[in-house]
Amino acid sequence: LADGCCPATSSMAKLAAALREAAALAAQDDAAFGAGVSALLTRVKRGVTEVRKAPELLEKEVRADEASWSFLLRVASEKPAFAKQVWETASVLLDASDWVVAFKAMDQKQRLNLAKAGSREYALVKSIVQRLLAAGAADLDELFPVAICEDVDPALCAELLDLLSSADLSDEVADTAAASEAGRALEVRAQLVEEMKGREKRRVIGGGGQQQFGKGDDIPVYVCEGIHGSHQQMDIKKGLV
Repeated sequence: LADGCCPATSSMAKLAAALREAAALAAQDDAAFGAGVSALLTRVKRGVTEVRKAPELLEKEVRADEASWSFLLRVASEKPAFAKQVWETASVLLDASDWVVAFKAMDQKQRLNLAKAGSREYALVKSIVQRLLAAGAADLDELFPVAICEDVDPALCAELLDLLSSADLSDEVADTAAASEAGRALEVRAQLVEEMKGREKRRVIGGGGQQQFGKGDDIPVYVCEGIHGSHQQMDIKKGLV
């Protein structure tokens, strides 16, 4: 390669350059931000993909920058369609201690928008929360303010509570998080998972097409009386339970 540059250094330069652009775009007005965010995220994604091939170089090649975090937080909060990409980028950056420290200095950490994660992102979000809590870079209240807890998917709440009871966090960190306002709110919300299971409906096909029945309902039973005729027709009659 020209100038003796190794592939890893070239790859890292892509992410470093993209994040420098991101830092500059973070402070732009809505029009400029909206016009540039999609193309810039594409470059960030390419850089992240290549960084994963050489994660040990992250701290050496990509300088931590609070303004880059500002960009990512703004994207996640204002452009939620790109939130998953922000989380994937954050997951990579948090492997570097300098980036963890930079995130700790950020205000309004809830803009990371982890509360909007769908079931496919639960593992990713849990990993981010675990690392932020373990490093003391964020409190649970900062990531999930009580005001938004009531909108968090109960299944995600249950996953987060599972994290707090796992060996992935020290007892001190886990107990502090569980006792926080967010921890208590998430616990209440998680209880809805079992309640929803109790209200699940079973679909039964019978006379009149598809019907829904609860667990305590009387479900009609239809029995086959026999097969007859040249077309092998069955007589279906309502039976007794």
